[in-house]
Amino acid sequence: MKELWEQAILSYNLPLTILLGLVVLFWIFTMLGAVGVDALDFSADVDGDLGDVPAAMLRVVNAGLIPVTVVLSILVLVMWVTAMVLNFYFNPGQSWLLALGYFFASFIFGVIGTKILTQPLVPLMKRLKATETVAPVIGQIGVVRSMEMDSTYGQVEVERADGAPAIINAKLGEDSPGITRGTQVAILSMDEKTGVYLARAIPSAPAID
Repeated sequence: MKELWEQAILSYNLPLTILLGLVVLFWIFTMLGAVGVDALDFSADVDGDLGDVPAAMLRVVNAGLIPVTVVLSILVLVMWVTAMVLNFYFNPGQSWLLALGYFFASFIFGVIGTKILTQPLVPLMKRLKATETVAPVIGQIGVVRSMEMDSTYGQVEVERADGAPAIINAKLGEDSPGITRGTQVAILSMDEKTGVYLARAIPSAPAID
């Protein structure tokens, strides 16, 4: 464990170690409901808006089909493991020149590994997107699943008659006070550009004396 830590904080491995730490923090916040899995996703057209080379690179790692955060997380993890192994076994003299070459090698391995690891998720993501299209949640009642929900961010679970519950990104109106996990909300509409739904809290019934 000591050797692993010493290798991880070497100057040429440290940038990837920091990136991996940020990835771990992101997923911790995601599990706590503070951010969404698609927090870094963008609405650009992978086939046209980004140009031929960037679009081709994104398609290679399935970034147009898998959430960008998942793709980046896998890429960083594979790069970190590859760079650590190569430098530990083949760079005993801690040469920066060798480390730079291994960094580019780790990127190539990272792209290949990300492609292999995300490929099985592609059919699942396609089915999930198709289900969301067929079974819209507008007008239905959901339950807040994030730690809190306000006018900027929140996650809501909506039960559906067919299939698993839908977990959607949603927010309240600008002047609405924040609400906590477990609160029921009504789904009012969806912003077509961002894919974020607008919701309204359902007031709880007053207690009967």
